[in-house]
Amino acid sequence: MLDRDYRDIVAGLGLTAIGAAAALYALFNYNLGTFTRMGPGMMPVSLGIILAVFGLLIAFPALSRSGDLPPLKIRPMIVMSISIFSFALMIESVGLVPAVFFTTVIATFSETRVPLVSALVLGAGMTLLTWSLFILGLGLPISSFDWPF
Repeated sequence: MLDRDYRDIVAGLGLTAIGAAAALYALFNYNLGTFTRMGPGMMPVSLGIILAVFGLLIAFPALSRSGDLPPLKIRPMIVMSISIFSFALMIESVGLVPAVFFTTVIATFSETRVPLVSALVLGAGMTLLTWSLFILGLGLPISSFDWPF
């Protein structure tokens, strides 16, 4: 049996599936418009197709090269899911700044060797960048702090 690079095959096919799903959803639910007068569906369809093509460009060459399947790590998947879920719960109740900070700090616990000081510094940096980009730069109407007490 031919040894294949299963890591790239799975990743490429996953990207292809996500891109194709996004493109098909946008194609059937949004108006594409024309190239001179683009509709709201033109960008998601285009990006979905590009992502699907990149996924295929990753998966097909992996069929002919050898590689190994990495071990499945459960801790990062659980911690990252908790991190994303906590952001969804906190963004409206406490605001952008605390939500991003705590989400980033929680996400660092997916690795075992991240010191607490590094996690706090990373959380502060991500919070500053997110606030600068979305509140200052883009002017989105997201509350920075929305304390419930």
